Amino acid sequence: MILETPLPHLSAIELPTPFPVGPVTVYLAHAPGEPLTLIDTGPRTTETEVALTSALAELGHTPADVGQILITHAHEDHFGLAADLVAASGAQVLSHGGNHMALEQYESDQEQRHRFYADLLQKAGVPLEIRTFVGQATGGMRRFARSVAVDVILNDGDVVPLAGHDWQVLYTPGHATGLVCLYEPRNRLLISSDHLLADISSNPVVEPPLPGQRERPRSLALYQQSLLRIAAMDVAQALPGHGPVIRDVAGLVRQRLEFHRKRLDRIWQVVRRKACTTWEIALALFPDCGPLDTFLAVSEVIGHLDLLEMEGRISGEMIDGVQTWRVAQR
Repeated sequence: MILETPLPHLSAIELPTPFPVGPVTVYLAHAPGEPLTLIDTGPRTTETEVALTSALAELGHTPADVGQILITHAHEDHFGLAADLVAASGAQVLSHGGNHMALEQYESDQEQRHRFYADLLQKAGVPLEIRTFVGQATGGMRRFARSVAVDVILNDGDVVPLAGHDWQVLYTPGHATGLVCLYEPRNRLLISSDHLLADISSNPVVEPPLPGQRERPRSLALYQQSLLRIAAMDVAQALPGHGPVIRDVAGLVRQRLEFHRKRLDRIWQVVRRKACTTWEIALALFPDCGPLDTFLAVSEVIGHLDLLEMEGRISGEMIDGVQTWRVAQR
């Protein structure tokens, strides 16, 4: 499905995905004199490929015409088809350096992530049978993408010509370590990817340490900093990776920050009552959490525990290989 945007040479294309989040929105910049540029691609499924090919045809193009693919972040629903499109067109791929390994070495990166998350869930106190189920489910994601070479590394502040305008690259980590938004100041337009969504609070997913680093990123802390950065900008509309256009960016940021403040308070109250594991906190917050939601629930709790620990309000102790949290002694 093709959706209108405020710019005549920028088209929004809604593509099906097999994921609970529903359709993903990718963007096609097609101004004369510029390489035909696809911003994100959708996952690697037959249904998505057929829908994308049909939308391109409606706009007068074929996959072979694509000259550039700009990947906002390395999640399967946003880059899965990139390698196939490059094979069809020879397109250059642009993305942030934080996505480099996940894109170029997707298969081995997934293996490393599998080990990292298995260890993370074990230290969180998640029971073995649930950890096994989660590992099988996340392993199944690999069929929705494959490795793709990155030709151009994007950095914060870079300018990319798209749809007849110059767009600023904004590095906004949180939901994903390498996530970038694109800002066009003349029309006060933001392509927000999954950083800011109208109907969903983007989960700041826990991720492994970046290459050369020993500590994992504190995803929720980074996400909140990125939200504040966007809220301080002059944005008339944000075009997201899922769902409707956002017309009150500052107001939505306030909602997201308030959501996380309330969740932080809930987790604080749980830890104040008694020492507990991450899994026990997740069950207190999400008592009906099914096995498939376990990873996101634990990731959400870890993000808030990071904030409480950074504030000096809690401390963690490893007991028999499982992290136990309690109120910090002052």
